[in-house]
Order: sequence, then C-alpha cells, then structure tokens
Amino acid sequence: MLTLSGPLTHREAPRILREGEAQLGQAQASGAATLRVDCAGLSQVDSSALAVLLSWQRTAQAAGVALDIAGAPRALSNLATLYGVESLLAIAPASADHPHARH
Repeated sequence: MLTLSGPLTHREAPRILREGEAQLGQAQASGAATLRVDCAGLSQVDSSALAVLLSWQRTAQAAGVALDIAGAPRALSNLATLYGVESLLAIAPASADHPHARH
C-alpha cells in the first residue's frame, strides 16, 4: 500500500511522484496485481496531485498492475471532476473528509 499524507501540491509532487514510481516498480517485481493508494491523509491538494495520480496510473497500466485509489478527500474528487479525469482515475472518496482538505 502507498499511503499519502500531508499536502500534495506542486512543491511535493516531484518527490511523491518518484516515491510512488519506486513502489509501483516493487509491486510489479513482486507480482502484485494491485497497488492500493490511500489518499485519506492528504491535507491539501492542487492539480499536481491529479498529475501524480495520472502518471502512476499510466505506469501501473504499462506494468500490468491495477491502481486502487481510495480515501480521496473531497477536494481531490472535486478536482478530478473539474478536470474531467474522474473516470480515468476511478477515485474512491473518503468515508469522512479530512477537515483541512482543500484545493
């Protein structure tokens, strides 16, 4: 599982992108069929968060690994809808939004 917490904005995106790519590589090497991305701990997101998730989605598809994005704060779900990528990411919303989540 890949657990995201804190902000995921343009500042953090390059580091988080690399970390996720490494975990996807490990998932593929171990023969995992799915990598779960837990977004419940995200406190702030911007469009960079979507870019990271979309990049991971492309990498996962190429590796034959399904990406399961769960616990998305409302701000992330709203951004995905705004940019028209919600069907590409299949973001599962958080059961209770983090009180500080915003875009």
